[in-house]
Amino acid sequence: IQVLRNVTNNFSEENVLGKGGFGTVYKGELHNGTKIAVKRMNTGVLGDKGLAEFKSEIDVLTKVRHRHLVALLGYCLDGDEKLLVYEYLPQGALSRHLFSWKEEGLQPLEWKQRLTIALDVARGVEYLHSLAHQSFIHRDLKPSNILLGDDMRAKVADFGLVRLAPDGGKTSIETRLAGTFGYLAPEYAGKI
Repeated sequence: IQVLRNVTNNFSEENVLGKGGFGTVYKGELHNGTKIAVKRMNTGVLGDKGLAEFKSEIDVLTKVRHRHLVALLGYCLDGDEKLLVYEYLPQGALSRHLFSWKEEGLQPLEWKQRLTIALDVARGVEYLHSLAHQSFIHRDLKPSNILLGDDMRAKVADFGLVRLAPDGGKTSIETRLAGTFGYLAPEYAGKI
């Protein structure tokens, strides 16, 4: 926990990359120069059930590795602190390049870039749905959950809503029973 506090300047506002319903993401840089994104879970939102869900999320993220999925580098459980450490993608969320590019002084995405991003996302989702050892359904795929590297290649992020796909009648394991309406697969939208 102390290392993560140090590299994020004690979770300072100046290092905030984004905020969501379950936590805030901070930028940090390790002593070896590796840049990271640290998701600090909101302790008020999480209870005993939240701890189980947090552990389930770690379990899911350690089972999937693909060049178009954001990698989990580590995690920290220290008292009330629950932190996930991800690779850092410097161009941030796709949403800023689609919806607020003018305000942020960015160039609009060219059609070739958009096509490449769409194919990257499709490859990541295909891996989750059918190529991984276990199949998972993302359930919250939206522009704010797609991150871009300096090369403008996309990686799917935010696996807090991932659901283990049913396997021949076996019971599904869920990390959370929530999602963003309008970004859910129709077959799951009715269950939330």
